Amino acid sequence: MVIEVDDSGWGDLIGGAVIVMRRVETDEKYSGEIPTELFKEPEFRYKAYLRYATQIILEGLDKLQVPKTEAIHICTGYIFEHAEDTLRELGYKVTEVKIEGKTQDLAEKTFIESLVKRGIGSFSEIASMRSFNGFLDWVKEDLSEREQYVKTGWKNWAKHRDT
Repeated sequence: MVIEVDDSGWGDLIGGAVIVMRRVETDEKYSGEIPTELFKEPEFRYKAYLRYATQIILEGLDKLQVPKTEAIHICTGYIFEHAEDTLRELGYKVTEVKIEGKTQDLAEKTFIESLVKRGIGSFSEIASMRSFNGFLDWVKEDLSEREQYVKTGWKNWAKHRDT
């Protein structure tokens, strides 16, 4: 059995980030969301999102009843740096891999759904504007109301905010 772990939203201008876990053989799933607030100061400075990602994964391992003998394939992204170390310390078999296919698709879908739940738009509207510039244009249409959705901890936000 193999558990795949992937994220979506990490590099997007708006929203938090989602972490999804899927047992490949049975299609059992678990997901959690890192809130946007952790991508804003002061939490961003302290990389609280890394610990939160680890917490989601540990909860998922419990929920999916993953034994330490089951292989865990985790995305190569930076957001999993702390989680990987923690899982190895706990005795899990972790391998960094590029996640593709069903688990990646699930992560992307879950992220867009998280934005739909916030009232940002419909699934198709969000999917069609999903790019840095697409999200930036959307935010700037009503900056005072929409900046709340932005990962303002990123250094480049200040530069783009006022252009």
